[in-house]
Parts: sequence; C-alpha cells; structure tokens
Amino acid sequence: MNQAANAMDTRDDADMPQFIGFSHSGKIVATQLRRSHTMEFLDTTTGKVEARMDIDDGMEIAFSPDEDQAVFWSRSLITVCDIKHPDNRVSFNPWPRKDVQIWQVAFRKTCNDLVICALYDDTALLQVWHRQDPAGFECTYSLTIKSEESLYPVLAPDGLTVVIVSLLRSAKCYSWNDTAQFCPVDFDDQKYIHWPKYSPDGKLFACWSCNDSHVRVWDTRTGQLVGKFQTSRVDAMAISPTLIQHSPGNRFTALWHRSGSTIRLFDIYTGHLYAQILGPAYHMAFIQDTTKLACYFPDFGLRIWDIADLTDKHWHSAHGYELMLQGMTDGWVMGRDDEPLFWVPVEHRDNLWVLPPKAVYGIAQASVDLSYSRLGRKWTECIDKEWLREVERKGKEVGELLETKVRLVLS
Repeated sequence: MNQAANAMDTRDDADMPQFIGFSHSGKIVATQLRRSHTMEFLDTTTGKVEARMDIDDGMEIAFSPDEDQAVFWSRSLITVCDIKHPDNRVSFNPWPRKDVQIWQVAFRKTCNDLVICALYDDTALLQVWHRQDPAGFECTYSLTIKSEESLYPVLAPDGLTVVIVSLLRSAKCYSWNDTAQFCPVDFDDQKYIHWPKYSPDGKLFACWSCNDSHVRVWDTRTGQLVGKFQTSRVDAMAISPTLIQHSPGNRFTALWHRSGSTIRLFDIYTGHLYAQILGPAYHMAFIQDTTKLACYFPDFGLRIWDIADLTDKHWHSAHGYELMLQGMTDGWVMGRDDEPLFWVPVEHRDNLWVLPPKAVYGIAQASVDLSYSRLGRKWTECIDKEWLREVERKGKEVGELLETKVRLVLS
C-alpha cells in the first residue's frame, strides 16, 4: 500500500473541495476546501494544480481576460492578485458603508480597470475603478440605478454590459458605449428572466423564460434577439466562448435539466439539438475551442465531456471522463501529498465516474504474505481433486446411460 494511504484521511463531506469558479476559457477551475482558506487553481484538461493561495473564506472570484490575475470579493472587500505569484496582491474597500454589498466584479480588457456592481436597499450601484499604481485603485465612473423592487444585477465577464433583473424578472440592460458610460439597451422580445447567463466573451446574453418555456439569446451590444427555441425547464446554462470551426453550428449552449439529470447541447441560432448527456452539472464551462465541456456538481466532482465530433449523424458521440479533484497524472489518481494512490487502465478512463471517497484507511508498513499463494500455473493445485473425480464419475454414468438408450432405439 502506498505511503499516501498509510494514514487515515479524516476529511468528511464538510471538508470536500467546493467549486468557486471557471476561467473565461474553461481551462482553469478554482476550488476551495470548506474548512480551509487555501484555494487551488486546477487545469481542467489535466487535473493538475497550477497554483495555490490563501484567501478569506466565503469569497467569490472573477478572472482577468488573460487569466493571469484573479479578483476576489466578499461583502465589502475586494482583492486583486497574480495567480502565479499570490503574494503580489492589493486589497481595498470601495464602500466603507455597512449597508452596501458588493455583488459582482469583472476585469476590463486592459486588466487595469475593474467594474464593480453593488447593492443597497433597492438600488444598484455600477462603478469603474482604475488601477493608478500597484498599490491602489481610484473610482473613475459611477452610475446609480434605483427601483421600487428588489434588484438582481448580472455583470458580463468583460465588464462591458450589465443586466439588472427586477423582482418581477423584467430586465434592463446597460452597455458601455463610445462615450465612456453605461447606457440603456432594449432587448427584443423580452420575457420573464430565469437563469440568466453571459457568454465568456460577454457578447451574448441568454436566459430561459418560465412564461413560455423558451430559451432566448440576445446580442448584448444591440439588444437584437439572435436565437430562440423551446425546451423544458433549465436549471443551469453555459454558452460557448468562441465561434466553432469544427461543428455545423457557430455557437453552442449547454443546458442542464434537473428533471432527468440531463445535459443538452443546442445550436444557439437554430435551436438544433446536437447532444444529450446523462449526468449532473450545476456549473458548466466550455473549454478552449469548444471541443470539451467541463461540468461540476457538489459531491460528484469535476467531469469532462469530449464534444469534438458533434454532427447530425453522430449527435450521441459525446463521451466523458472524470478528473478527480485530487488530480490524475498519466493514469495515476493522486493523493493529497501528490503521491500516487492507484492506477487506472487506459481502457477504463473514458466514462470514468468516481464518487469522492469519504476516507482512506491504511496500516503503516502493511504487507501481504504470499508464501502460500498459488501463482502462475500453480493455480491448478487449488482444485478440489475429490470434487473433480466425482464430476468425472457422474459424467461417465450419464454417458453410459445415453449409450444404452441409443442401442435400444436402434434395435
């Protein structure tokens, strides 16, 4: 038994890795142990830990466009840091008032500007903060959006668009224009907003409406409706990051339906169904050039689906494999000390589904006595010879009986 398993892993469900967020490209997933302040950044295609850093508990995350930086925020504190060099960080509190809650944060393309969306009472506060020097940020723009209803802002990953959803699920979109301010943009055919989602590049905004069970997709710059199709209730959504060159469609949307625990891949513009995958996926992200789909679900871990060959004739060709959050290197499932626990044969890695272990037990310097084992050709010595003679005797009696009956029939 490997030394990594010699001591009992006492982690329980409360200490399992929890999902924090995917990067824009889906190549990185941030996770954090519920009882620890250590956050890990994993490569979704290899399962390897690329970086670790200590961060306060209960924070949310957004990635810079180049995915070299991350911004964390809690109710009132914002921290910007370098992923590869976590000690290189700066923190600030944009609103010392206790009644203001930071809701969402996003980087601009230059990575020197942060768009911050906050809430207080029935008011949404939208601001742009510019990094003047490595030590601090300064507010350069502010917009206050008041309402008589509770508000739910949804900020685009690129910080150029924000959709303000009211209590009645009506929505108002504000887009950053050439005059360096956020201005209203009307969405065509707007309905009740449910499960709103941006594409990673911020150019598309989609939602499912319980009024008519349709998915709608808009161009965030113009408000034009670019896609609309009907489907059952949607409980999670992801939109492909870029135009797809290898498939018949231009963009995909992945929809997870809690009823039936099914993931469906649709063409955004035509509503054509290309794939249907069985499995849970509370968080989803397309990876790289949309050849893979990363799915995360609490207590089930991270699962990757290969969707490179989606065509009309092979819509069911998606297959998946799981990269356990402990990591897998060259087929070896790794322990917490980065030591191999066990090896998974190549033929069993596709469609691998492993539930997170509750505990691993072991004994120091464990050994197995093989001196009385019958290995190789010696396994035949394990056969009960008396039982074998009995089988041969009965077989001989049956043969003689059949031979007698045949002679009687012929005579």
